[in-house]
Amino acid sequence: MRIAVFGAGGIGGYFGARLAQAGNDVALIARGSHLQAIQANGLFVKSATGDFHITPFMATNSPAEVGVVDLVILGVKAWDVREAAEQIRPMIGPDTGVLTLQNGVEAPTEVADVVGNDHVIVGVSPVRCFIETPGKLKHVGGIDPQLTLGEIDNRASTRVDSIHAAFASNQVSVQIPDDIQSWLWLKFAGAVTLGGIGTLTRVSTGVWREIPEVRKLVQDSIQEVVAVAAANGVTLPPEGVDVIHRGIDMMPTGHMTSMQEEIMACKPSELEYWNGAIVRLGKAAGVATPLNDLIYYSLLPQEKLARRQA
Repeated sequence: MRIAVFGAGGIGGYFGARLAQAGNDVALIARGSHLQAIQANGLFVKSATGDFHITPFMATNSPAEVGVVDLVILGVKAWDVREAAEQIRPMIGPDTGVLTLQNGVEAPTEVADVVGNDHVIVGVSPVRCFIETPGKLKHVGGIDPQLTLGEIDNRASTRVDSIHAAFASNQVSVQIPDDIQSWLWLKFAGAVTLGGIGTLTRVSTGVWREIPEVRKLVQDSIQEVVAVAAANGVTLPPEGVDVIHRGIDMMPTGHMTSMQEEIMACKPSELEYWNGAIVRLGKAAGVATPLNDLIYYSLLPQEKLARRQA
């Protein structure tokens, strides 16, 4: 496959590197010192599954230079999705898929608004990866990287099967469920809950999960997401609530979500696309979200301050 990663600084870069490792032609679109390092020395990935290095067939900041590809992996933050969707147009052909990997539930629709539903593939993954130094990514958070994906409308497609096959020869476990929206909202429920409670309490998951009164908030938050999902025609997997609780118990003691780390460091975060999205989508659907209202509006002043300082 001919693949382009737009935003090769985190999870997109990780999956792009794995696909290049499997023998696919991968172009990395990045910027600044990270791009310069990749152009000079390729991309290095540090991972619990084994460190590796790849040389992309192209590293650039120009989608037009790459041209039409089979798959675009969209690796940008949630707040950059709409602009990114416009910028990737030169790489979109009649059959090109665009794989969204963002936290939250709105990115697939935002991309579809720009390039059309027929191009959007929804990806859901717990993988966390970040730029450690320019040209070097660090993969954290598990030894069995997973990716769940499907067309935005759940139709069967050869390109989804091709992505599955492309990952088959390396260490990424891929599944194609019957309802990708259900999985997208399940991950969203976990992110909203862990991110919101963790950021509000200002302590790691291992600390707040041991306090019964705080642990009860997990159930309350999940139920708000379940209600908003149902109002939007999405049913979470029946085992979803238990999956989130088990996940919380399995987290390392010092675990924090990316949103919590960013807010505690006074940096811009994805608050608007996590707890803010539940509040916004809840209002639109006439569903009350009192806990997430409290979390969102308590954190919003600091988020606004961080964005003015960024």
